[in-house]
Amino acid sequence: MPAPKIHRLNLESVDSTNTYAKDNFDVLADGTLVCAEMQTAGRGRMGRRWVSPPGSNIYASLVMKQISNPFYATVTASLAVLSLLLETLPRGGFFIKWPNDIYAGCRKISGILCETVSGSNGISGIIAGIGVNINLEQSELDKIDQPAASLKSLSGKSFDLEKLIGILAKKLAGFYAVYLASPEKLFAEWKSHNRILGHQVTLIDPDGASRPVLATDIAENGELIVEEHGVLRRFNCGDISLEKEDRFE
Repeated sequence: MPAPKIHRLNLESVDSTNTYAKDNFDVLADGTLVCAEMQTAGRGRMGRRWVSPPGSNIYASLVMKQISNPFYATVTASLAVLSLLLETLPRGGFFIKWPNDIYAGCRKISGILCETVSGSNGISGIIAGIGVNINLEQSELDKIDQPAASLKSLSGKSFDLEKLIGILAKKLAGFYAVYLASPEKLFAEWKSHNRILGHQVTLIDPDGASRPVLATDIAENGELIVEEHGVLRRFNCGDISLEKEDRFE
C-alpha cells in the first residue's frame, strides 16, 4: 500500500493527544496527525509527565495503520523530528538518543511515545506521540526533572508553531513512505544519528537501577547492545543518561 497523506486534526486542548488518538482509532484515518495547543496530562515513557503549557511546543500524535512494530514507528517519527530541527536550526547539535529521544547536546528537546492499538474493527496499528520543545522559556525548562532545551533557549528567538507543524507533517509523510519502501534503509539512517555508539553511557533499568556501560551497537529490532565488564548484553527497554560535561555537547 502507498504511504498515506498526512492530514491534521487540530484540537485546542486535550488531556493527551495519544489518548485521544487511541480512543478514536477506529474512526481516524491512517496518517491522521492529531495536534493540540495544550495538553493537560501529557505523557512520556516509563510513566513520566511531559510538560505541556499552551502555545509553547508541538504536541502531536500520528495514527499509523501500516506499521505494527512500535520500534519502527519510533524510528519514523524520530527521523521526522530530527530533520525538522536540523532544518530549523542547523547548528543546534541535534542527535537521536536511544530509545526515543532527540537531544541538543546533553539536553532533551523532543521525545517520542509509541503505543500499540487494536481497533474494534480488527485493524491494528501504532499511535506515535510527538513532543517537541519550541518556545518554552528557560524558566520553564528549569522546572523539568532532567536537562532540557527548546528551540528558543538555543537560539534566543521565538518560532512560528503553525509553520513548524506544517513542516513536520511533510517530514512524517516522507519518512513513513521510506519505511513502507525499505525498513532497512530507514533503520540505517536512524542508527547513523545515534551519537551514543562507541561511548560510555549510564544505563537505567526499568526498575531505576543504573550503571555505566559501553554502548556498542543497536540491533535491527531496536535492542541496545552494550559491553559491561567485558560481556556483551542486549536491552530492549530502559533508558540511558548522558553526562553534561562529556563529548555530546
